[in-house]
Amino acid sequence: MATPSQLFNPVAQTTLLVTIYISPTDLPAFLTAMRPCWQACSREPECIFFDVHHSASEPGTIQLVEVWTKDEKWFQEHQLTKSYYEPYLKITEPMWVKPRKMEYFERLGGWCYVDGKYLEGVQVT
Repeated sequence: MATPSQLFNPVAQTTLLVTIYISPTDLPAFLTAMRPCWQACSREPECIFFDVHHSASEPGTIQLVEVWTKDEKWFQEHQLTKSYYEPYLKITEPMWVKPRKMEYFERLGGWCYVDGKYLEGVQVT
């Protein structure tokens, strides 16, 4: 008999939501420091989506949306140990105004929609 995880997440994808809180004035420096880490993560074969958002209603709040082909245990034991996180964290952690929040979710199979306009960066009017 299939487990609930197998029924709802047949492809075993994990979504990681990371919320980082910085001063709005640090945003340009934060993004500059994060880019090499984002690029390295995006090149990992297990990373299939990595999007970065900034809150318009809460300036300085950054949301990272990552989708990985592995589970949380793998992410904690293998991905977070990669050396390219070190320079990023060394520069950005002092910018944090409160601890970052990391939340893991199992993706529900059959509930994904992406309009091509999203990936093309078409502005909504």
